[in-house]
Amino acid sequence: MWVALMTGLPASLRPPLEHMSSPERIRIELALRHRAGSDSDASATAHAVVALWGEIDRALLPIIGAAGVTALYGRSLFLAGHAHPWLSVWQQRSAASVDLKLLQSSVAAQIPSDAFAGACTFFVTFHDLLASMVGAALTERLLHSVWEFPTGGDPAQEPLQ
Repeated sequence: MWVALMTGLPASLRPPLEHMSSPERIRIELALRHRAGSDSDASATAHAVVALWGEIDRALLPIIGAAGVTALYGRSLFLAGHAHPWLSVWQQRSAASVDLKLLQSSVAAQIPSDAFAGACTFFVTFHDLLASMVGAALTERLLHSVWEFPTGGDPAQEPLQ
């Protein structure tokens, strides 16, 4: 209920995303922690970000196309960059493509807690943007498998693209 009340407020009056405990944020945090492995250093978080984005890309590409995925990626980084300015590095590059190497290196360069917080903010922002466009129910259907834990193997050792 509290989250629903907060979303009706102007952005300047809303608390930072890091302080919200929505079910979506909790699922995103758990998925990110699971994929980063037990180390949870900034490098592991960076690898997990790339892995999660790859899953998001595979889920959405057939539906909204490369331009749509790229636009959501850029807008999410831009908005998350307000709370974590190091995420705004993407704005200095071409907005015509998703640069996962740049994102990975930006996340890896942070202290572990900042890397994790920024990555969570990025994915929660992305989730909220998509939900504002297609609705919460369709967003859940499209991204359900992304936020679920993969079966088998060490998540930190999953191959990156």
